[in-house]
Amino acid sequence: MSKKKRSRGGAIWGLKCPACREGNLFKPVNKFTDLFEMENNCPNCGQRYELEIGFYWGAMYVAYALSSAAALGSTLLFMFVFDFSMMTSFVLMFLLVMLVSPSIFRLARSIWLHAFVNKKE
Repeated sequence: MSKKKRSRGGAIWGLKCPACREGNLFKPVNKFTDLFEMENNCPNCGQRYELEIGFYWGAMYVAYALSSAAALGSTLLFMFVFDFSMMTSFVLMFLLVMLVSPSIFRLARSIWLHAFVNKKE
């Protein structure tokens, strides 16, 4: 019986290789700084993850969009759903965005890489 193929969205959210959708993009996390360490190549299919020098500069724009959406969404949620003051909402939003920053970094790199590498058949 063949294994079910992972979807492109599943590979992006799962931080998997865009070519084979199986290998991990990031190294295992043992300490905080490991959150930002990527593999050089896919451990499964060998796909290079840094296509050219400076490739991930564009991922900063994706990270900016993701963090802006998180900031706006959480601020609106805190102000209009939970009825917190504007200052309390901003403080909570700041703390929330700082807390999810490593995840945003990783997701932005995954989205950026998937935009430029297609699945191998």
